[in-house]
Amino acid sequence: MTHELLRRRSVLGAVAGGGALATLAACSQESGEPAAAQPSAADGTTTTLRVALGWIKNVEWAGLWRADDAGYYAEEGLSIEWLQGGPNAPTVMASVAADSADLGIAAGQQSLLQSIPQGNDFVVVGSIFQDAPGSLLSLASRPVRSAADLKGQKVLGQEGTQPTIDALFRLAGMEPDYEFVTAAYDPGPLVEGQGVAYTCYLTNQPIILEQSYGLAESDYVVTPYSAMGIPQYASLIFGQRAFLDGNRDTVVKFLRASVRGWADNEEDPEVAAKLAVEKYGVDLGLDLEQQVQENELQIPLTESDLTRSAGMFRMDPALMAGEMYDALRAAQVTDLPDADSIIDMTLLDEVYANGTTL
Repeated sequence: MTHELLRRRSVLGAVAGGGALATLAACSQESGEPAAAQPSAADGTTTTLRVALGWIKNVEWAGLWRADDAGYYAEEGLSIEWLQGGPNAPTVMASVAADSADLGIAAGQQSLLQSIPQGNDFVVVGSIFQDAPGSLLSLASRPVRSAADLKGQKVLGQEGTQPTIDALFRLAGMEPDYEFVTAAYDPGPLVEGQGVAYTCYLTNQPIILEQSYGLAESDYVVTPYSAMGIPQYASLIFGQRAFLDGNRDTVVKFLRASVRGWADNEEDPEVAAKLAVEKYGVDLGLDLEQQVQENELQIPLTESDLTRSAGMFRMDPALMAGEMYDALRAAQVTDLPDADSIIDMTLLDEVYANGTTL
């Protein structure tokens, strides 16, 4: 197996969209009201923070589970209400815009970006994953590592991923030239030879190839979109500007505790996997072995040159406005917000005021 990045989420049932192309809007409401304070046995007050997750309560949120279980949020005087996402839940953008959640963690960057010009005054304060795990999966006998390898070929994928494939061609200076074949979230059609590539999440379908089809790592190739010129942030933490302005200290505390949890997760990926299976996602029927494997493989996604020097969750507005926006425009995404105006790293500056080791 070849993959420069990693695999991502375990899909249980239908998943909305894929990668770069779901247009999601939400009606905005102004909310500068403080997060709810409740009595606490520890110091008299505990602030309840409602956090909407962009997916189900699986190991994708490993660092958050570690922080919550270890009491890091409680140490900051916070009680977190985790609002589960998934195919039957409102989008995180809709939840935050409607004041059903104080903060949201958007699994995909593009849907969040597209919701902002539609009347939502959202500000991003950090990104858990430094690159999204969307990728192309192919067999080692016919590897796909560039758009040129797709020319005139059949590409298997979920509806909504076609513009991403088109963008791969355009970024390579080519007109799109391929046949798109709709496929479900099982890569079986790839094994059967129905296409040369399959759109996937790096944390899901490669594991299925091994567990369900008996392929070895050397039997398949995973090429991340980022390796072909389409980088994106993922699991972006955001809120309404008015809420962030009115509750800055609370959000800083949330970020600080969350960073500690993700740092712990790097030390032992099995702990968070067990928490997902046995506690936070206990009703989801998650498989422990798969969750451990997913967590091991997603950890490098939290790292970049920027985070290694300046701390986890950091974002670079210039990278978003440059290479990331170029890729989105190649996918014919328009009306993108000004990156400098929607990214605020000053809260993380407070988190790391005394250094990047918390």
